Amino acid sequence: MVTTSLSLPEIARETRQASRQLAILTNEERNEALEAIAEALTANADKILEANIADVQTAKAMELSPALCARLELSPGKLKTAIAGVRDLAKLADPLATIQINRQLDQGLILRRITCPLGVLGVIFEARPDALIQITSLAIKSGNGVILKGGKEALRSCQALVTIIHQALSQTKVNSAAVQLLTTRSKRVRNY
Repeated sequence: MVTTSLSLPEIARETRQASRQLAILTNEERNEALEAIAEALTANADKILEANIADVQTAKAMELSPALCARLELSPGKLKTAIAGVRDLAKLADPLATIQINRQLDQGLILRRITCPLGVLGVIFEARPDALIQITSLAIKSGNGVILKGGKEALRSCQALVTIIHQALSQTKVNSAAVQLLTTRSKRVRNY
């Protein structure tokens, strides 16, 4: 389970440092991290689904809307599709260092737009555990760190996923601190 006693500024600093390391990795190294994530998610599918069942049961006990419960539910098929998406993403071309614009504006003055990582992404998403997998994979592929905040209804699912992703990343050149999960809505976090 992912728990941290760090404040939001500390989490942001830690993620930023990890994102700087991630930004200079090769496409091959980032793809290896994605493959490690896909393998870890596959190997730990039972743990993920168990955490998700607990989230869904709690949501139903709280009489949350059927639509929210449906979005929250991570079926084996939905998980398998999300994992396939991670593997498909790894097969795509490197999105970094691509020259999108190359114009000579004047003698000796050339304008170039080259794709590069943004740094750290902060993403808030609803009770959709599969979104965590997609967001994390896209962040890693594009060389960005990510701070995630999922809906409170999906807390166990998100914690299980991030724990497994951290374990997978620890076997690669991607620093696991590049992926962080916020689990609180305290004023201290909101006022940062």
